[in-house]
Amino acid sequence: MRIVIDVNDFISALIGKGHRRKLAVVLANPTVEIVADEHLLTELIDVAQRDKFRKYVSVDEIGLFLDVLRFRLTIISATSIIRDCSDPDDNYLLALAVDAQADYLITGDKADLLSLSPYRGIPIIRLQTFLDILAR
Repeated sequence: MRIVIDVNDFISALIGKGHRRKLAVVLANPTVEIVADEHLLTELIDVAQRDKFRKYVSVDEIGLFLDVLRFRLTIISATSIIRDCSDPDDNYLLALAVDAQADYLITGDKADLLSLSPYRGIPIIRLQTFLDILAR
């Protein structure tokens, strides 16, 4: 099963133990392939290194978190140009999901991405919903 996970879920897992446990279930599942591209990785690194997150995690913890993700992610080059999201900054996630032929796009973005579900046949869901699917 191929999935794309939005940066907001990775950041929530970085700074919150409950979300981190949820992401750990996904990371540990060998039937799940997590697809990303350089744009997602760059955004993740930039956001994770913001000073406002230091009260939740140390620089070393951020480094370890990013190392684990780099090891687990499948990196592709998304080439589709998509302009369907009301937040133009999220269009790359739609392109990545389409180009990866993802089974799911996982996000916590209520206003923009979740409202587009399904997008070109790809369900856009929350992380907990995906965990519920895995548990079946």
